[in-house]
Amino acid sequence: MPFVEIPDMRFYYEEAGQGIPIILAHGGWSDISAFEPQVGPISERYRLIRYDRRGCGRSEPKDVPQAADLWVEDHRHLMEVISLESAIVGGVSFGGMITIELLVKHPQILKGAIIVSATANGYQGEPGYDVSFPRRLEELEQVQVPALVVQGASDDIFPVSHGESIAKAIPNAELVVEGGHSINEEAPEAFNNAVLD
Repeated sequence: MPFVEIPDMRFYYEEAGQGIPIILAHGGWSDISAFEPQVGPISERYRLIRYDRRGCGRSEPKDVPQAADLWVEDHRHLMEVISLESAIVGGVSFGGMITIELLVKHPQILKGAIIVSATANGYQGEPGYDVSFPRRLEELEQVQVPALVVQGASDDIFPVSHGESIAKAIPNAELVVEGGHSINEEAPEAFNNAVLD
């Protein structure tokens, strides 16, 4: 089974396809299965990498600290261990906010960004989702790589205005509005076309 050792963790990940690497980070407390609808279409043209975030899916151990900073460093360590100097990085919800943090903290490891159903206005967490993210909207003006921002038309967690703000802040960004919060699962064809286009 494809595991990598990073500090204090055994990360489960899967790869499909060849070419420019795209790494996708899932949302909530789900796992890589959230991106199953993307595997076939995207791996035809890219090297698609999915991983189970700390404490999620098949990554071990389960009872581990959770914080945005830890998630960002886990992602960076994963890229180091699998010898990726840079990649297109993306994610949904929490995964999208991890992508935003990477754009701000480690811009050199991103070739591009796919920010889905996220916010850069700051997130204070809530019961069951008690991980907080800082406001990054103004800092996104310094982003140098192209970005795709996908926001759900019927997203009741982060409405379209959140995606509009992100796309407006990033100099080379495109906004696509479609579906709901989990657009990659709810409207996979539209989502996959947006990524491939």
